[in-house]
Formats: sequence, C-alpha cells, structure tokens
Amino acid sequence: MFIRYFAMIPLVLSLFYCQPQQKLPSDAGLFVLASIIQQNAASSVMNRNAKDFFDILVSYRANGSYTLDDGTVRSFLDNSRCSGTTNVHVALIRAAQKHTENMIRQNFFSHTGPDGSSPSDRVRAEGLNVGAGENIAAGLESAEATFNQWWNSSGHRANMENCNYTHVGIGYANRADINPNANFRHYWTNKFSTIR
Repeated sequence: MFIRYFAMIPLVLSLFYCQPQQKLPSDAGLFVLASIIQQNAASSVMNRNAKDFFDILVSYRANGSYTLDDGTVRSFLDNSRCSGTTNVHVALIRAAQKHTENMIRQNFFSHTGPDGSSPSDRVRAEGLNVGAGENIAAGLESAEATFNQWWNSSGHRANMENCNYTHVGIGYANRADINPNANFRHYWTNKFSTIR
C-alpha cells in the first residue's frame, strides 16, 4: 500500500530516509502520509492568487518577517515567529472562497454575511466545528499587496501573527468572473483556525 503512495508523493520517502537511525511508531508513516495527502488536496483547491498568498503567509509566520519585492521588510510586531507549521485545510479554503465569491455576487464587503453569518458560522457550514478568525480585503490583485494591506491593519496583522492558529484557508476572486458590477475588482478572504 505504501509503495503506491510513495510513487505519487516522493517527499514521503525523503522523510523516512533522512533519519534512518530514528525508530518511528508503527503508525507514524500513515500519519505523515495522511498529512501530506491532505495538504496536497487542500492546496490544489486554491487558485493561483490564493496559493501565492499562502506561500507569503507561511514564510512570514515561519521566519517572523517577509521582504516585499521593493525591499521593504515586514516583521512580527514582537520580533518573534511561529514555531509550528501553518497548514491549509479544505474546509477553511471552501469557507474563504465562498465568502469571497458571495461578497462579489451580492456586492457587499463585511465579515457578516447578508444572512447574518459570522466567520465561524461559515466554517461550521463546511463541516469543521471550530471557531475562526477572518481577514477580508478588496481592491488589490496581488497577493503581496494584499499581505501588505493586512500587515498595515492592526487587527488583520494580529490574525496573521497569531501562532495559535494552526490552519488557514485563503479565497480570492475577480469580479469579472462573478458580478462585473461589484464595487471592487479583486476580493480576498483569509480564514484562520486552531485544529488539533
């Protein structure tokens, strides 16, 4: 069974061969394999812009800073960094993408949906029973510009720097694909949750 998956995901092989002296529990391979498959499945759901933002966010949280293309360095407020990994989760991606598209479709910009839904309500609607933080943005197309916009807002920056959040989901959409009359051309949603 592992051989089939190893052929599909060569990264798993390197995880086991990096430290041949280490004795792993009998189910460790299944856990690592399941985590990698879930990550690959989740990231395949995100569009290019959302993946670009995810890469920036992962780098920022892991290093405690990120250097913009113009050379400007954006650092954690307390000069720390997140010691754990930042993972994507399919339910968070779906909740983020649906909220992003809904803001365009119904031409609104808010953390509260027209139906009264909260960020946590939208995550629970995707089958994940956890609370959620949320960043939303509109107007900027690039992932880096959106990251910088959120970095310059204390509440949004606090979400990005909250290392208790283990999982994220990112949604991006262009109004041309959904509602050309929406107020802004580009919309973003970033969901944050703690999943243990």
